Parts: sequence; C-alpha cells; structure tokens
Amino acid sequence: MMKPEQFRQIADEALGGLTAGPALLHRARMKAAQAPVQTPARRLHRGLAMAMSLALVLGLSALLLPKPSQPDIPVVETLQAGSDAQAGMRSTADLPRGSLVLKSGKAPAYQGVWEWGAGANFPLLRVDGRYYRMLTHPEDVSALTGSVLGTVSVFMDEPALDNSRDLLSNIAPMDTAVCAVHGMGRAAVAAQVNGRTRLFQRVSFAGNALIGSEGLTDTLPRGAVALQLSDVGTVTDQAEVDRLMGILYDKALYLGSQGHSGSQALLVQYASGLVLQLAVSGDTLSACGSWDCPEFIRAFADAVQ
Repeated sequence: MMKPEQFRQIADEALGGLTAGPALLHRARMKAAQAPVQTPARRLHRGLAMAMSLALVLGLSALLLPKPSQPDIPVVETLQAGSDAQAGMRSTADLPRGSLVLKSGKAPAYQGVWEWGAGANFPLLRVDGRYYRMLTHPEDVSALTGSVLGTVSVFMDEPALDNSRDLLSNIAPMDTAVCAVHGMGRAAVAAQVNGRTRLFQRVSFAGNALIGSEGLTDTLPRGAVALQLSDVGTVTDQAEVDRLMGILYDKALYLGSQGHSGSQALLVQYASGLVLQLAVSGDTLSACGSWDCPEFIRAFADAVQ
C-alpha cells in the first residue's frame, strides 16, 4: 500500500519541469476553450462509476470490521425427533432453559418429568394445603414467575408428619419465596432450589388432592398445544389436541385422592414450553387424584393411527 509521504514524490516526478507561469496559464485557457462540452450521459456514467467504487469500498470495510458477538441461544431438549412446528408454540429460543418439546414421530418410550427424591418422599412444596411436586424440566422458569405466594416457613424431611397449613418444603430452604406461574393457575408454582427457579406441579400427597369444589381443570389447565402418551404416540395438531382435551375434561370420572403409578406417562405441553405429567395405568390417569377416562385413551390411540 502506498505511504502518504510517497504522494509528493510521485507528483513531483509526474509534473517534473512544469512551472506555473503566464505562458502555461494561456495554454491552459486555450485548451479548455477547445475541449468538447461534456454530455449529460457521460457525466451520468462517471457518477455511476464513482457510486460503484464507493459501494465497493464500503463492502470491503464491512468485511474487515470485527463482527459483534451473538447472544447465547438457550438449548432446548427434544423429546422426540421430528420437524413439525408446534401450533401456538413460542420459538424454541424463547422457551425456558431445558424445556422439552413434544414432536410427532414413532411411538415414544416412557419419559416422565416428575423429579424423584433420595428418600421415601419426592421433593415437594405445600402451599395453602395443596401439594406440588418438583419437575425435572425446565431447568429454570424464572421468566414465567408471577406474584409471590409466600415463603417457606416449615422445612422437614417427613412432610406428612406436619399437620399445619404453613408453607412447607422438603427441598427449598427456609424463607425461600414461592411464586405463581403465568398461565398455570393453581396447577403449578415455582421456587428457587440450588440457585435455579424450578417448576412444581400439583399432585396428590398423603391422601390430599382436590380441595372444595376443585375439578380437573384446576390441576390440569386448559390451553395445551401438544400431547404425548408413551408407547402410543404424540399429537401436535391443535384441533386434535383440543378435541382430546375436551374429551378428558368432559368424560373423566374422579376416583379419589389417592394417586396411582403407571407404566405410561401422559405429557401435556403448553405454549409457554411447560410440560405437566399424568401417570397412566389402563384407563386411569393420576396426578392430583385419580381419574377414569377410557374414552380419552381410545380417542388418543385413534388420533395417532
């Protein structure tokens, strides 16, 4: 590349012997008078050439400038492989970190989202007499939390032995704030555990399930966008999801407060990325109490054929 100090030297060599006297001035004026008038088209071509040169310079400059760093995109774990977009689902980059995404594909193997404890009891919270079980996914739901419902005032390893209605936990430390979760009503709450805001789902515990006039929609909210039943299949079509959930809400018969285990899991996903679970054994579905609904099980199997 030419150095600035070389400009003068080159100019002197190109114009060597040329002096600005009267004779030079006269010759320049005569030359200008004899020169043909520049046409507009020629001026247009020259302007276009200059514009293209400027664009080339700007393009090269953009290539040479350092590129700004890109923000990290949360990793979203996929439960089943597939490419179908979720109806009503937010972009995966906007979902809570570590969210599951239900996708269409072959009959899925069993996968649940309920967290298991080290002892006899699962990690839980009790809020206003309602029990909530910690979930494995998402990893953090701090972006979805709402108002504070209270703080943990009782911490004990055997929560069934406490007969009070104080806010209790066997996993979240004393004085930890427990928050509502947007769109979940009383079906889920959130609390910080080991530095992350974890999701807790409403479940049965020690014979406690529904309270007063509560029904299935109080523990399994409306608004699902995808359903998955292990060993059967996944439904992501919004119309089919709405139809199946309508059958469940209308036909499910409450069997009682005791929860039941099952060899299958029904996963219910919402547009926020949150996934709730019900254990399935035959025609019985259990989370907060147990429900009998053979119509739903049959309709689900037909929907994935």
